[in-house]
Amino acid sequence: MNSLKRRALPVAVLACLTALTFAACGSSDSDSDSSSSASTSAAGGDGASGGEKIKMVISNNFLGNDFRPQMLKLAELTARLPPFADTVELEVVNAENTTQAQVASLNNIIQGRPDVLLVDAGSPTALNPALKRACAAGIRVVSFDQVVTEPCAWKVAQSHADGQLVVGQWMDQVLGGKGKILVDRGLPGAPVSREIEDSFMEGLELGGGDVEVAGSFDGKYAPGPEQQGISQLLVGNRDATGVMTQGYCNPAFKAFRQAGISTVPATTCYGYNGELVGCLKERAQCAVLAGPPTVVQIAMKLGLDAAQGRETPPTSEQVPVPVTLFVTNADEFRPAENPGNIAIEQIELGTNAYEELPPGLALPFTLDEYDITAEQAAG
Repeated sequence: MNSLKRRALPVAVLACLTALTFAACGSSDSDSDSSSSASTSAAGGDGASGGEKIKMVISNNFLGNDFRPQMLKLAELTARLPPFADTVELEVVNAENTTQAQVASLNNIIQGRPDVLLVDAGSPTALNPALKRACAAGIRVVSFDQVVTEPCAWKVAQSHADGQLVVGQWMDQVLGGKGKILVDRGLPGAPVSREIEDSFMEGLELGGGDVEVAGSFDGKYAPGPEQQGISQLLVGNRDATGVMTQGYCNPAFKAFRQAGISTVPATTCYGYNGELVGCLKERAQCAVLAGPPTVVQIAMKLGLDAAQGRETPPTSEQVPVPVTLFVTNADEFRPAENPGNIAIEQIELGTNAYEELPPGLALPFTLDEYDITAEQAAG
């Protein structure tokens, strides 16, 4: 597969799931260089007009799963293509996974006066004072993936609520409205984790069945904690027939197998290539919600438009990201409610599941307008 590209998906109201540390933190005027911070840059050739390029900086504070490194790689690849290549100089700045470290890093970035600041936030509120100062300094601020509440910043994110509302209905339908399931609470203290869990449960209730939550665990968006949490719950719930996770599907299959349980659970997770392939290999009933890294491409284009004085949406409106729910029973599944118009697509090898590509590749890996192959996105 030399030039595989993911076709564009229909747009739905939106964010992935990524691990965050949410700590109370005020603003700081410190010029600390946050010793663990690192930055990389990507730029195309000389500007077409010979003028200065638009300086665009991405602030990130987490690299602990498959999604974030792929997303940042995608940003660098996109920066080398039109309309960015001759116009934008992109820098990626990674801070430690604390809000304090990201605030200190942001203070340093703001002192450099970039034209555009893209922020994948470690907290929806703790970064607000720093970002407000950035806006006051004339910097265009775009928060994306994990967004902030600061009014001056644009917000580009996936709607986990809309997606999980549909996922919950899928679980109820595939189990015939009965049985026991295990539910992932995600990362303790993370608001997005609560949003995912609550919306899934709302969808489960919409189904009208009598599915019982036999136990909950903290998967922390990582395979190890997920499998451990599921394994512990299976000790007293060997009759469970479904698992909802906030990260991966394969840990659920492994936990059941290691517990000596032959039943393959109906499982929900997020859109990594290996999970789609795993669902087919296990012949499991699955619903895999895309948490696409393409959110960064949308944020980059919005930042470029703002810097060039083009029309942009108001900062009070969340900018949507294309989202699809991949399922093993697309012909049968019909949600009663789908307010985000989430697209539903059958999982198929060679179409949206690729044995020859890395399992950690998040799908879709690029928007259709950018000439980026799966091999490039996988690094």
